[in-house]
Amino acid sequence: MGRYKGYMTITAIILGLLLLSAGFFTFASKERSMAAKLAIEKITTDKARYYPGDNIKITLHIRNGNKKAVNNAVLKLKAYHLGEETGEVKKLTLSHLPPGEKTVNLEWQAPKKDYSGYLLKAALSGRLGGIKSTGTAGVDVSSTVLKFPRYGYLSDFSKEVDTQSMIRAMTEYHINTIEYYDWQYLHHQPLAEGITAKNPGVWKDWSGREIYGTVIADYIRYAHDANMINMAYNMIYAGTDTFFQEGKYSSQAEQWKLYFANSNDRGEGEFKFHMGTSPSGNSNLYFLNPLNPSWQKYIFVEENKIFGAFSFDGWHGDTVGDWGEMTTAGGKPLGRDEAGKPIYLVKDTYTQFLNAAKEALGGKYLSFNPVGAQGIENANKSKTDILYAEFWPWDKDREGNTYDTYYSLVKEVERSFEDSKALSFDGKGKSLAVKAYINYDKTVGNMNEPGVILAAASVYAAGGSRLEIGNGDHMLHKEYYPDDKLPMSDGLKKYMKGLSDFTVAYENILRDGQKSSENTVTVEGYPASREGKSDTVWTYTKSDGTYDILHLINLLGTDNQWRDERGKKKAPKEITNFKVRYYSEKALSNAWLASPDREGGVSTRLQLKKGKDDKGSFIEFTLPALTYWDMIYIRQ
Repeated sequence: MGRYKGYMTITAIILGLLLLSAGFFTFASKERSMAAKLAIEKITTDKARYYPGDNIKITLHIRNGNKKAVNNAVLKLKAYHLGEETGEVKKLTLSHLPPGEKTVNLEWQAPKKDYSGYLLKAALSGRLGGIKSTGTAGVDVSSTVLKFPRYGYLSDFSKEVDTQSMIRAMTEYHINTIEYYDWQYLHHQPLAEGITAKNPGVWKDWSGREIYGTVIADYIRYAHDANMINMAYNMIYAGTDTFFQEGKYSSQAEQWKLYFANSNDRGEGEFKFHMGTSPSGNSNLYFLNPLNPSWQKYIFVEENKIFGAFSFDGWHGDTVGDWGEMTTAGGKPLGRDEAGKPIYLVKDTYTQFLNAAKEALGGKYLSFNPVGAQGIENANKSKTDILYAEFWPWDKDREGNTYDTYYSLVKEVERSFEDSKALSFDGKGKSLAVKAYINYDKTVGNMNEPGVILAAASVYAAGGSRLEIGNGDHMLHKEYYPDDKLPMSDGLKKYMKGLSDFTVAYENILRDGQKSSENTVTVEGYPASREGKSDTVWTYTKSDGTYDILHLINLLGTDNQWRDERGKKKAPKEITNFKVRYYSEKALSNAWLASPDREGGVSTRLQLKKGKDDKGSFIEFTLPALTYWDMIYIRQ
């Protein structure tokens, strides 16, 4: 009897444990099911750039897709620098997550190393684990914008604009330098009469648009809060009709004009553009000799006036490209170069003009646009702080090749680094901001994703950046910025934000002194090319003192022309589970894959196989997929 009671007791205990276990399993299953409906929608930071040691405020936008609140969800935040975990891991228990959207704030202290990029990765799960939702964001820790400039633009200065929202939207793309396009009163008089810091006023530009000074002041204030710099756009050598018709400089200004040389078959007489109908009679833009000392003195004074009224950080100078040989009003050369030879091409005046402008601006920044990249080598060798160029597919580089392919943009970014080394603050050269209008003739629908993404990937892989996003989250497709009316789709906006995070996180292996290399690369089963040929996998190799870097840009099933006028470019054919051989005589042992196309840009370690064949020694690895752009970085 006693033994029977013992069996019954044990049986009861076992049944109780089983019931308890079943109950816990049901509870755990329910908890994990609810956790699976938690999602990190996006991660944003409060500034576009941070100083070493800064406190970074991070906002996580979370969605609870359940009909009930989720209790005690777990949020973890880690930071990575080139695949290596760094800094303190943050862990937060969210006691109550109601249904719908919610924001959660965290703080992370920036490392004290200057000019370095980081990737923040957040993971959200239920208290009992289950499927995790992850999100990432890039962080740039740099004491100035000079090493890693990321250009954006503003051209809406109307009374109704929400300046704070505009700047906040641009912060999500990590834009740290803003071009204020056509903010000015007139090209020869950027600051309208009577405008001061205390009286920012209202004026009309040449086209009759009303420009509100309070809007400009607010933009600048919010941009400074986000550690952005603000560049006041204006031509370096232009005046409109009234400059030559009234005022004390009208007669002198006539003598400052540029004239087509007799040998120039592109025009005759004075060099001018008709911009369009102007209610103030300023329809024409006349161009002046950049090397005329009186013009330089005049325009430098006018540019410096703006800094007394608005807290701009510098001057963004513009041009209209190369139009052949020019002379002064008296038929003489524009000036002379260092060797004493006469100058007849406007592009050959750039170095002297820009150096004089930089000196006249004092501590203000100077950026400059040699349109068509004509004379870019002269701008690159000047004291200009930030390099910038607007590309057109019919213009030619210094070797006579047209700027019509992705490869042509890449080569110019590389040359700009080399040209500018001597006058760069770290001796590594300056990173070029590339402006190229992708969907120029598209008038309906959205920007075409493949055209936008492939152009961006090419330029970023080379170490440059793109001027394309501004006015909040708009994208340029025309040279007249107020006409940025071709929107990005929600999908493209999300991709471009991820791409911005990626290029910030990996700035130290993208644009920090890397040089192109000649390593052979094969892609098993697919054609590859070193020059980015159409319908190939573009194998673009670079190196620095620590890493070998391999960029794979997917041009399979599409072409290599960056100009996608009507938005017809097809997305490249995605490939999966393919082998790559990278040839090198170095003892390479560690490799990582990172891509803006997957995993939020987080690096994953690759398994390497070493070998040797008739091409030499190689490492071989398998990549899971190539959509647009994969980056592999390798070290010993």
